[in-house]
This record gives sequence, structure tokens and C-alpha cells, in this order.
Amino acid sequence: MRVKMRRRYRGGTKLSKREFVDQEWACGMLELRTVDDRLQLGLWHSRPGDQLPPLGILWRPEIVACASDTISFAGAEHVAGRWCYQVWFCECHSLPPELSLRLLEKAAGVDHEPSSERFEPRE
Repeated sequence: MRVKMRRRYRGGTKLSKREFVDQEWACGMLELRTVDDRLQLGLWHSRPGDQLPPLGILWRPEIVACASDTISFAGAEHVAGRWCYQVWFCECHSLPPELSLRLLEKAAGVDHEPSSERFEPRE
């Protein structure tokens, strides 16, 4: 799915509303896959396997909120040698209404609070 994404945290610290709104959009293709028995959500320029590195990798992603044209994922990002909690706010403008409704129903049952055990990386 093609999306525009903004991060809600920088280095584990929540951005202010102004910092969040003023940052540039990262635009690319989302792909969910399993790597070493862990879920990985990648945002790629075009598609995995391209020469350019991903725009972001979110480990153990979970849906935390969604509406007809937006969806947010929470997970862990590896930044400067450490693991940080992260939320990706994504805008997608071509979701079919049925898919949007299913995503909304799924998000309603998700615990949105970060859990230290949920986001600690496995050795």
C-alpha cells in the first residue's frame, strides 16, 4: 500500500504538535513481512529489494488507530544503536471502504499503551 508517513517520536521522545506537523512526509510503499520470526513493517521508496534503503523499519508493529484514509502503527525502531518506541502516522488515499471498516474494527480492540515487555528486542 502506498502511503505518506510521519513519525510521532524522535529518539524515544514524543514530538510536540508543532514538530510533528512541520516534519516532511516520508512517501513510499508499506510492506509487512516476517524476519527471523518477528514482524517487520517497512516503508520503502518503491518496493523491497530496490537499491535504495528503506525509509523506515518498524519492528513488532501493531495497528493503534485508523479511519477512512489514515492508519497509525506502533512498534520499535532501531535508532543510533538503541531501540525506541515509535508510532507511524500514515495517510493512504485509496483504501476501499470495506478495508477501512475492517481496519477500524481491528483497531478498536488493540491496547494502545506501550508495554516495556512488548517492545524489548529479542536476542
